Amino acid sequence: MTRPTPRGAARWHGPSLAVTLLLSMLLVVGLAVGGMFLFSNLAVRQEVARLPPEVQAYLRARQEAERRGEQPPPPPYRAPRSAETGPPAVAGSASAEPPSGTDVDRPPGGGIPAVLRPSAQGFVRNVQTSLVQGGLMAAAAAASLSLLLARRVARPITAVSRAAAGLASGDLTSRAPVLKGDREVADLARTFNEMAGNLEALERERQQAVADIAHELRTPIAIMQARLDALEDGVYPLDAGQIALLSGQTQLLTRLVGDLRTLTLADAGRLGLYAESVDLAEVAGQVVRDLTDRAGARGIRLSLTADPAPLTADRDRVRQVTANLVENALRHARSQVTVRVEVSPECARLHVDDDGPGIPEGLRDTVFTRFTRLDESRTRDTGGSGLGLAIVRALASAHGGQASAAASPLGGARFTVVLPREAH
Repeated sequence: MTRPTPRGAARWHGPSLAVTLLLSMLLVVGLAVGGMFLFSNLAVRQEVARLPPEVQAYLRARQEAERRGEQPPPPPYRAPRSAETGPPAVAGSASAEPPSGTDVDRPPGGGIPAVLRPSAQGFVRNVQTSLVQGGLMAAAAAASLSLLLARRVARPITAVSRAAAGLASGDLTSRAPVLKGDREVADLARTFNEMAGNLEALERERQQAVADIAHELRTPIAIMQARLDALEDGVYPLDAGQIALLSGQTQLLTRLVGDLRTLTLADAGRLGLYAESVDLAEVAGQVVRDLTDRAGARGIRLSLTADPAPLTADRDRVRQVTANLVENALRHARSQVTVRVEVSPECARLHVDDDGPGIPEGLRDTVFTRFTRLDESRTRDTGGSGLGLAIVRALASAHGGQASAAASPLGGARFTVVLPREAH
């Protein structure tokens, strides 16, 4: 039976998608703001470089004074141009100071000096142009970053979608690559691969089960057909012996079909159980009495050690579990099979031991798989279908218990079934 892959400790596959988007948006905003500051500062530097040297010197001196906490120096002033006054005086010259009573271009209240006014409007326009250019470049960088982010998110999702399309088309080997990136997307790919692996394993089990069922049905049918052909051709007389042989093969087919139905219902969770008060020791005693003659015919000593073990279970199913285990032990034992029933406040245990060849440790769980035989030829000769132990585990699980195999103190195999005393 395929079991889901257990999940251990959480595995780190990168930040979550929400964190990635948040960091990306913050990066875009930071890029845009930084670009605006960069280009505005560049525009200011360009405009300052265009100012007259004395103004640049004044601005540097003012900045240095403000840095030291001192009083900034007075700004230089330049008289306006006119036909009467001639060329403007240069700051620092004798004519730089406006004569008394002259109407100079001195701004009231210490405003912007006149020498800075002609370039003020051009400065604003240049700053605006630089801001527009910076905004466009920041937008282009943000668009490129968004495209990379979209591709980073979309690529693993596209890979999972492509793998899902392959799975839907019948390719059960289709898998999605688990790419490094966001944790949610990596978990999606890994979960999809687990699902695809389980589907592939179920399909293999289904094909194997169909082949095994066909093989099991073919053997008794072929025997019956060959015997009927021989009777029809007069090779064998139609007597009680031939009828008994055909009846035995019919019973084998009936049991095989019944076992398959039981396993199918158990796998689907639809196996009906009729819970009632049952003494496991009493049921085991009945099975041992019924099979004592068969054990004696094979030279095997069958014994029972049991304490009263009352529990709530389906009597017929508990008997089927016990009978399957004892019959399996009789097929493989050399001279001895023991049945023991133990009880505890929570559960009852049924142990069936034999002195046969035993089961290798690596195959002790495999023997509970349907149609599994460790001794192919001898099991066929004794009429085993390879379903007995699979039914034991299925019925034990249906009661809320479990079945296991281990080494026996007798030297062979020990099969143990644990059943809860209260119905589940």
